[in-house]
Amino acid sequence: MDASRDQHPPKAEVPTTRLDRAFAAPLFFLTILWMATAGLAIHLLADGGDKHLELAFIFLAVTVVLLPVFIFEAVAHWLDGGRCLSQNLWVCLFPPLRLVTRDHSDGTHLWLPGFGWRPANHQLQEELERKLSYPMIGIALLILPLLAVEHFYAEPIEQNPRLGLLVHFAAALIWLAFAAEFLVGISLVRKRVLYVKEHWLDVVIICLPLIAFARVLRIARVMRLSKIGKTARVFRLRGLAMRAWRAVMLLEIVERLVHRDPEKRLRVINEQIREKEEELAALHAEAAVLTRRIAEATPKPRSEPDRPLAETTPIDLRS
Repeated sequence: MDASRDQHPPKAEVPTTRLDRAFAAPLFFLTILWMATAGLAIHLLADGGDKHLELAFIFLAVTVVLLPVFIFEAVAHWLDGGRCLSQNLWVCLFPPLRLVTRDHSDGTHLWLPGFGWRPANHQLQEELERKLSYPMIGIALLILPLLAVEHFYAEPIEQNPRLGLLVHFAAALIWLAFAAEFLVGISLVRKRVLYVKEHWLDVVIICLPLIAFARVLRIARVMRLSKIGKTARVFRLRGLAMRAWRAVMLLEIVERLVHRDPEKRLRVINEQIREKEEELAALHAEAAVLTRRIAEATPKPRSEPDRPLAETTPIDLRS
């Protein structure tokens, strides 16, 4: 048997730079750490009252300490002559975007744990949805025991700060999972407005704690004015936003369990077919233009003038 038949065809080389391969995994997990600490700080400040303020500000300090790492990566890629450097500038302003940073060669590939370097396209987005579907349902279901603990053990949580801290950790974990899934998903689709419309519950889940966190910005002014009534109102508004967050989480569970039906899948497939047809039509148009240009640039062969019939010597049949 020919040994060459047993050899697998070589894999196509992924267009990545040396720094892309070196930074991919460490910076991805560092971004997860940054988002986790930010999520913990947001939930502690948004729903933890004034019991965990010191710990919340420690987590905020950690996010600030990690920022120079993202700046260092941006400078390293710039010195290395990499392309697509604008994405690093956005990462310095908003570090969670580092999860969906493309390669610095041609900007078409994305690194994800368990997948490696893959083309950032709709096929990867579909594969991620299939593989993350049930894990994300499990994470969404974590809100049920969380609500049960908060309801039936409200007094122990109030008396034991450590137990309350565990509850906030669980809520921050849920928020982190949805935020990471949404960032990766929206980076892989072409019609991002449509993606936001289809995943509006995810957007609400991500934004509600941020809205509650924004209320914290008013606390310092309120406390400086020593107006206790306003302080209490701020905390009530924060609690209202977080209760709304829990309610939306319940809606998310229903959406993921009930609305993943064949009709929704058919709508997605029809949308994909329409996109592929548009891409195919664009390719046909481009091919026609190139064909016409080639035909115009190719010189036509010159026709040779008619040659006179060669004079022939008559054959003597008598000889």
